[in-house]
Amino acid sequence: MSKKWLAAVVLLPWAAFAQNSTPQADDATEITIYSKVKQPLTSALAPVEVITKADIERRQPRSLVDLLETLPGMQFGSQNGGIGQTSSLFVRGTNSNHVLVLLNGRPMAQMVNSNVDFSQLPVNNVERIEYIRGPRAAIYGSRAIGGVVNIITTSQINDTQLSVTGGSNDYYAADFSINQWVTEDTRLQLATGYRETRGYDVVPNNSQTDRDGFDSKNLTLGIEHQLNQTWVWDANFNGWENNLEFDYGKPFAANEPAGSNKNKVKSYQLDTGLQYQAQQLAGQLNASYGEYESKNWNERAGQGNATNISTATTRLDGLVQYSYSSQGYALAGMDWQQDRLLSKSINAVNEYDFPPPNFDPVYVKTNMLRYDAADRDNTGIFASVFHTWSPVSVELTGRVDDNEQFGTHGTWQSALSLALTEEHTATLSYGTGFRAPTFGEIASAEDVDSLEPEKSQNWELDFTGDYDLLNWQLNFYRNEISNLMVYSNTPPYSLVNSTKNTDALIKGVELVVKTNTGPVNHTASFDYTDAKDIGTEKQLLNRAKRKFSWTADMDIAKANLFAQVLYMGNRETYGAANKEYTPSYTIWNIGARYPLTQQLTLNGKINNLFDKDYQVVSGYNAPDMEFYMGADYRF
Repeated sequence: MSKKWLAAVVLLPWAAFAQNSTPQADDATEITIYSKVKQPLTSALAPVEVITKADIERRQPRSLVDLLETLPGMQFGSQNGGIGQTSSLFVRGTNSNHVLVLLNGRPMAQMVNSNVDFSQLPVNNVERIEYIRGPRAAIYGSRAIGGVVNIITTSQINDTQLSVTGGSNDYYAADFSINQWVTEDTRLQLATGYRETRGYDVVPNNSQTDRDGFDSKNLTLGIEHQLNQTWVWDANFNGWENNLEFDYGKPFAANEPAGSNKNKVKSYQLDTGLQYQAQQLAGQLNASYGEYESKNWNERAGQGNATNISTATTRLDGLVQYSYSSQGYALAGMDWQQDRLLSKSINAVNEYDFPPPNFDPVYVKTNMLRYDAADRDNTGIFASVFHTWSPVSVELTGRVDDNEQFGTHGTWQSALSLALTEEHTATLSYGTGFRAPTFGEIASAEDVDSLEPEKSQNWELDFTGDYDLLNWQLNFYRNEISNLMVYSNTPPYSLVNSTKNTDALIKGVELVVKTNTGPVNHTASFDYTDAKDIGTEKQLLNRAKRKFSWTADMDIAKANLFAQVLYMGNRETYGAANKEYTPSYTIWNIGARYPLTQQLTLNGKINNLFDKDYQVVSGYNAPDMEFYMGADYRF
């Protein structure tokens, strides 16, 4: 069957039901990501996306990359192959370390290289995701320059489920979860999962002609207890251990040796919180502790010769919110965070990983010895006011951070929203942000003493329309980042501040449309991102200027059908001094779920339906067409 006929067969059922109906309303949806306290999604003066458990079940993601890649403003511009392979998220053209990732509303343990690798995070225990585009550093502090992602693993429903999946590249997975209210006041949660794939050869034309596999196991434990009518206590544990085989890509020079091809990651986080909720007053106290360890080694040299770096993050925070009327509130909060370097074992074997360039181990070892502090503290205080006078809403937020190593920094956020008509709203906002260098960046810096925190200034103008048959958002933004940290193009491939380079200017447009045609729910988005180095006028590496996505699902009879299209424009990549580009690509994914009985649901999914040959990162092949089949059983 030709690709055109196959596309027609796939799309025919969707087109057959094209008729007018009303999209699902968001009025009842509540979020916490905007101000750390629960509020209606419609009151947020910034673009926010919410992925529910129902969305996750319909889309059947194998990883968080699968789940997030079609969201507006998101690009996984550095994904070195299939499941488990290294991936970096760019939000609105900012660096991968400019997005703050929360776990149940609490910042995750700081990654060694400051990037959160979404391919490594388990997806089976995720109940919900909240995602805000644009800076929120005035609320959250360092790193919230491009956006914030809140991964929520807690669930309020009674549910016990067993899931199994198998598919391409010898993939199989098993997940088990229990969420139960054991009394009227106490909820217990347990979720565990294991997945494994033999993978494929992600770099087929080098000396490592092997399959690059991945395996992962994870565990989530949670408890929530209603102490009385106003106080709630909760505690959670999330941990995972991953093993990855990878290819080092193309060498920098013919005489440079092969780099690592094995990786082991261990991570866990413990968090607990106490929440208070009365008629006008709300408050919370939170504490969390997390560790992250990463080991890289060459299979021929053995794990005993591994490069090993591990870090830990301890955090305490609290806030109080006073709702002085139905039209507004004021809140104030304080947080303290300590980052610790637990180990700094750097193997002096001369190895390079590409991309991105790994640090010269000898150089790293030298800088690690220069960096005497084994930990550093950051203390932040913030306050925010929100008020609405129909048809105007205003938010004003300010924050001060005192970083033990990099001094005091102030950030602030303001937004003014105007209801133009009953259906149309315009919002103008301005926000600043900053990000302090991490331990990994300090270790790889060309000159440790010259490093300065990155700073940003972001203007944004948003328009929304809400009709009976259609909801849309149109966002214009301009983000200027100073002191941008980048890697040099020559050995030892070290990190340098913008004192020797230039700042970045990122301008973009986002259009998001949500509608229904009969039983078919559609979400389409288009991004244009102009992210440039101001000095060279070159597009920042691995950012596509244009991205388009379309997601649709429908319930017909008992079955749910799902389809997705993702277009990514071409991107300048490593070696771009010679005008090297990673070509554009378009991929289709489809899936279906069918409840065989009240307890048993069968599901299946095909990724890359038309078997497109493409690369997300130059030199690393993306997966060919993949299929997966599985079953969910609810007890």
